[in-house]
Amino acid sequence: MAIVQKPMQPLLKKLQTSGFNPTFVRSLLPEWWDDSIAETPSGYQQATLMLGKILAIRPDSLWMQDSEAVFALPDSRKFKRRTDIAEDSLDVACALAFSAARIVQSGLDELTSPVVVPDASVLRKELLAKSKWIGFSELLNYCFSIGIPVIYLGKFPTKTKKMDGLAFDCHGRPVIVLTKRSTHGYLLFDLAHELGHIALKHLKDGGCIIDQKIDADADDEDERAANRFALELLTGDAECRIVPAGRNLTGSELASAALRHGESKQIDPTHVALNYGHSHGHWPVAINAVKQIVGTSPSDQDLIRAKLFDSLDQDSMKEDDLEILAKMVGEVD
Repeated sequence: MAIVQKPMQPLLKKLQTSGFNPTFVRSLLPEWWDDSIAETPSGYQQATLMLGKILAIRPDSLWMQDSEAVFALPDSRKFKRRTDIAEDSLDVACALAFSAARIVQSGLDELTSPVVVPDASVLRKELLAKSKWIGFSELLNYCFSIGIPVIYLGKFPTKTKKMDGLAFDCHGRPVIVLTKRSTHGYLLFDLAHELGHIALKHLKDGGCIIDQKIDADADDEDERAANRFALELLTGDAECRIVPAGRNLTGSELASAALRHGESKQIDPTHVALNYGHSHGHWPVAINAVKQIVGTSPSDQDLIRAKLFDSLDQDSMKEDDLEILAKMVGEVD
């Protein structure tokens, strides 16, 4: 009986111990890849170089037989996380975020000057000069217009702990990565929060803020500051808490009230509904209201994907990188 050779097995096993299961790893390989390439030493080295680049792992740690896989992540990471979450438990998710940012960076024009985000009140006035409220599309377009790409990561290995959002410096360019799957409303506050970290200069050169959970009631000083920035930008009030004047509302009543309040106060109605849900503890009603408000509008994740690929100079990028990036941003289940 012939012995079936599995030249990729040692490499896949090493990656699995680092949190990347074989199915996930194979899902990111380019279409042209064939395991037989790895049967020779040079082919195996090619595999380590390729996967090291895709997964943000040092290729030499994959190539060396007795070495554990070592993530190629910045030393200046700053985690905003629950105290019961170990920093290295987020390494897989962070590695994928950094890898996606590297690919995106290759398709963008170089920055000619540092990115400067104004104070929340100034930015709110600037954006409201062109829109009736600051919705997700408006804030997303603004970020790209000043040189901050926004990436939605939709694909992770099974059982991977992930963060709600990241803001980090990628070779001198601020980058924002979001991961929540909720299709409307939630990413608006998350995006404003991460933009707040950048505006408030919480990032150092090469630094990274990793929000394991974006919590409106956070105790951390930087997190409270980013939350205040987000609320002031979106509502005009850094302490905005929307509560009912009378009885509790149904989903339909909240949707109607959110639209009226949004028009009157220049606040995106989805934020009005979710702010109500948070302030009053009525999440099912708020979620129902958001669904009625947005109807059949494209999801926030789809808006990010479309804006991202439209902003890239795809002709200047490697075909493999574009393929891998498309797989990374994924589709919402």
